[in-house]
Amino acid sequence: MNRKLFNLTLLLLLILNVSIAQRFRAGLTAGAVATDVAGSGTRDRFTHFNKLGFIAGGIVNTAINEKNIFQLEINYVQKGSLQRPDSANNDYFKLSFNYLEIPILFRRHLHFTMFKKPSNRFDLEGGLSIGRLIYSELIGNTNYTQSIDPKNFNKTDVSILAGIDYNFNSNLYFCFRYSNSVIPVTKKNPSPGPALVYLPATFNQGNNMVFQFSFKYVFGGTEVSVETKME
Repeated sequence: MNRKLFNLTLLLLLILNVSIAQRFRAGLTAGAVATDVAGSGTRDRFTHFNKLGFIAGGIVNTAINEKNIFQLEINYVQKGSLQRPDSANNDYFKLSFNYLEIPILFRRHLHFTMFKKPSNRFDLEGGLSIGRLIYSELIGNTNYTQSIDPKNFNKTDVSILAGIDYNFNSNLYFCFRYSNSVIPVTKKNPSPGPALVYLPATFNQGNNMVFQFSFKYVFGGTEVSVETKME
């Protein structure tokens, strides 16, 4: 894991070097995620988003025009699923899937009136991300780590994402984002592996679902000044 984090740090440094170009801005991401894998529960098929994790990474973006921004990110993100024990302290499990992913998205500045005052501190964003599974772990009911066969999981994660941003100023903004993979975590085969990994038939079966709550800081000047737009 240390080597992977070291490699991620090198990637972030490369991203920061891009900021030398006048047209581009570079920045950093840090925050938390609430995740689930559709259909992974052994007691029901509902989505609970009990598995918490963190996200960290880098940003490069450029303004297309006054209202639209193209953005590229490189993130280390913890995904997976967690089922809390029942009243008899049974059926607990936690699935951990850590990814290195590259979101590609567009952000659009919004202009509207709120409480009779003009506001332009919000952005809408949407796009897709491509990720690579770099770590997986299963912790079973007795709270010990169980071995899982990597062959049961897809290494590639492709997700569709959408979100809304709040700009505190021209450099710092808060991002609320939802992403849903279109490739299931587990491969669809007759032998899915340990019982805790079994995914019953359900809509969105086996797909990663992630709510992201993060702060993003972009260095340098601004592609569109929030202060200038606010009147």
